[in-house]
Parts: sequence; C-alpha cells; structure tokens
Amino acid sequence: MAMRAFNWNEMEPHFKNGRTIRVVAGDALTVMRHTIHAGTQLSGMHSHPNEQISIVLEGRARFTCEGETVELGPGGIAVIPAGAEHKAESVDGSEFALEEIFTPGREDLNGMSPTP
Repeated sequence: MAMRAFNWNEMEPHFKNGRTIRVVAGDALTVMRHTIHAGTQLSGMHSHPNEQISIVLEGRARFTCEGETVELGPGGIAVIPAGAEHKAESVDGSEFALEEIFTPGREDLNGMSPTP
C-alpha cells in the first residue's frame, strides 16, 4: 500500500453530538482529533476492545478509568487499556480538544476518514 498524506486543518469536519470530529484511518490504527464543545455531555463510562491514547490539545479534561481519576491540561496524556471502563469530561464545563489514537483501528470511526 502507498503512503497517504493529510492535513488536519484542510480536512472536512464531521459534526456529531456536540463535537467537531476529524479522523484518519490507517491499516491497524485510527486517529481522531475532536473538539468537545462547551456543555456537551459525552457518553459516560464505556469500554471498547481498542487500546486508547488520549492527548489533551486545548482546555482541561478529566479522565476516569477503572476507578482512577486524573485531570489533564494541554500536553497531558492518558493511556487507557483495551477493555477498560473509562470516560472523559470537561473539568469545568468549557470546551476542550483531544487527539486520540486507537489500536486496533475503530471501524465505527474509520468511515469518517478521507480517502486520498
């Protein structure tokens, strides 16, 4: 397979449930960059078979995973094991932005990825 190249700033955004989402899908992983707008209620505690790395780009986020909670600002990283019950939320109800990496890739998100 040939290399594919994208630019987050040029990608068409998807708007879903109070979030602006951009996704790039590789063969074995998915990367999602999304902004969670102020006042948005996310899905709450959930799990999936994918390991997840969440990087805070803007704002402050509270991550809860298997009973442990941490608050992170820009540059903060949470590593969430596959199958672990977890959630993310705004610390103070304001907007925040994350870049999240999933492996194996998430088929439910991959359809939002552009094709070259």
